[in-house]
Amino acid sequence: MVLSVTESSYIYDSLVSSNPTRPDSRKPNQYRPLKANCGFLPNSNGSSRIFNADSTECITSVKAKVVRNCKKSDLINVEIDIYGERDSSTLTQHLTTMIKQSLNDSFDYSVLKLTNKYYFQLYIDVSVLYLPEDFNYSSYTLYSILSLISMGVYLALKSAKLPLLVSEKEDFEVEEEPTFSDDWEASTYLIPRDPSKSFQPALAFVVGAVGNTVIIDPSLEEEQIIEHGIGITWSNDRITTPIQSLTLSSSNTKGLKPALIFKAIEVVRNVAKDVVNALNAISEQQVDVLDTAF
Repeated sequence: MVLSVTESSYIYDSLVSSNPTRPDSRKPNQYRPLKANCGFLPNSNGSSRIFNADSTECITSVKAKVVRNCKKSDLINVEIDIYGERDSSTLTQHLTTMIKQSLNDSFDYSVLKLTNKYYFQLYIDVSVLYLPEDFNYSSYTLYSILSLISMGVYLALKSAKLPLLVSEKEDFEVEEEPTFSDDWEASTYLIPRDPSKSFQPALAFVVGAVGNTVIIDPSLEEEQIIEHGIGITWSNDRITTPIQSLTLSSSNTKGLKPALIFKAIEVVRNVAKDVVNALNAISEQQVDVLDTAF
């Protein structure tokens, strides 16, 4: 929805007031309803489908390939395709870089080690299937879909399974490729379900700042009057790198006060664990459950 000058002024005044009021009556730290499910793509090791209230939908696939010893930074590959956007567009390239960087900084690479000589290499493919019709006529930039993409990747990784290795792990002196069990029921989760062995892939939270107010998960209407956006990464129960500046609006950007960064971090700390718990619950549900919401 493209806002008129009057509508923009009303929303701005509502958000910067001493008692901020959002257009959809949400609290500053409240997410819009999201629906998601995972594990539904039969040819992937893991997959997810997630969409939000404005119908922006994201499908993520995780596939694993066996490779000989290679650099750790090459073990996770991310490709993002956004409907209506070129693969070389600034938006696509920036989102891809942020997702890959956050995963590289948070991932436990030991789960990808197959034998002494072989590793699993992950290919994470993300498709954003729908963008609002008024995108090209409005001032919002869609960097807010970073959060949706991040949640989709999280769910796909949590649901990903790897086949059971039946050949030797100690293969320094063995000239043969790894072999696996044909029984998919014997497969194991990429990210262990045992809390003592598990880890959290990074989640990116998008926070908007306007005046002295910070709000999480800004809507398209709110983005048009947001003065600054902040991308904050959460992994393994703490704030991690990267924390980045995001341009959520192309017409209303202003300088960011340092105090607002700390305020935004505190907002993320207050909601991150609840979001992680909700996503973990979704990843453990049956494949045919399509209307999970949180």
